[in-house]
Amino acid sequence: MKKFTYEDDILGYCILRNEDLDALHEATLELMEDFGLQIHGDEALEVYSAAGCEVDKETDRVRFPRNLVNESIESCPPEFTLCGRDPKNDTLVGGKNVVFKNFGTGVLMIDPYTGEVRDSTKEDLGNVARFCDALDEINVFSIAVAAGDVDQRVKSLHEAEIVFNNLTKNFAHDLEGVKNTQRFIDMAAAIQGGYDKLRERPIITMGACPNSPLEINKNETDIIMLSARHGLPIDILSMGLCGGTTPATVAGTLVTTNAEILGGIVLSQVINKGNPILYGSSTTIMDMKYATSPVGAPEHAMFGSAVGQIGHYYGIPTNVGGT
Repeated sequence: MKKFTYEDDILGYCILRNEDLDALHEATLELMEDFGLQIHGDEALEVYSAAGCEVDKETDRVRFPRNLVNESIESCPPEFTLCGRDPKNDTLVGGKNVVFKNFGTGVLMIDPYTGEVRDSTKEDLGNVARFCDALDEINVFSIAVAAGDVDQRVKSLHEAEIVFNNLTKNFAHDLEGVKNTQRFIDMAAAIQGGYDKLRERPIITMGACPNSPLEINKNETDIIMLSARHGLPIDILSMGLCGGTTPATVAGTLVTTNAEILGGIVLSQVINKGNPILYGSSTTIMDMKYATSPVGAPEHAMFGSAVGQIGHYYGIPTNVGGT
């Protein structure tokens, strides 16, 4: 995949013309350069400042020179492998490769034996992980149901432990806090035989979600920096809500979420140039009647299509959630 090019042979639903992609990128650069993003975390602000960004530490406002944004896009690898604990489950992403990951996280489930609707448990998560591990149609696993019966302060680590014991595919996980994130990386490194081995074959994919509109909180900047230092794939995934947390137009929402994702990409590439990145989106439209985020709405598919095209334009593998 080349950078800033048009893919004329993409199969499926495409809503953006070539000139739309150019206009979207230019509008994003103007937004990041003139208005910027609100980004939290003293260390992250120092990194942005050292890279040439204009940083206002009183307001946590970061403005990006367009050359830095473009260079960061250029340095993202166009293809890479999401490694499985078992090498036979390695998954190549990028280009025209299409792979699938389950979508979560559920907190209630129907008990398969009693029919009771109840809170999901750690045991349930292990069972679902083992089930998805057996499905050829699932390439990467993420937390499908929550471990609701454990100490919630370390829930993500309980979830990691039960998944690692039931999975041979790549494991995509979102965590809270630097300590839990480092412990999760420690677990994966122990499985692989050391941090160097984990860097060579990353069996985990890290997740970071900006806050729409135009904000990245400290938890996410910390995760991006820590993951990049370990050379781990990072899924930087915006969950904009069109008409709620982002503009009420598809174009306005795409510019907003693009700026959020690129803001995270810049941080990752400054820390570790060439770090593997997934350009992620679970953006949908706000249901104005019920104030909900319907991931089954037609607009969600429209955003997913657009994100796929943006990924091809940038030469960055994409991840679209929810459909």
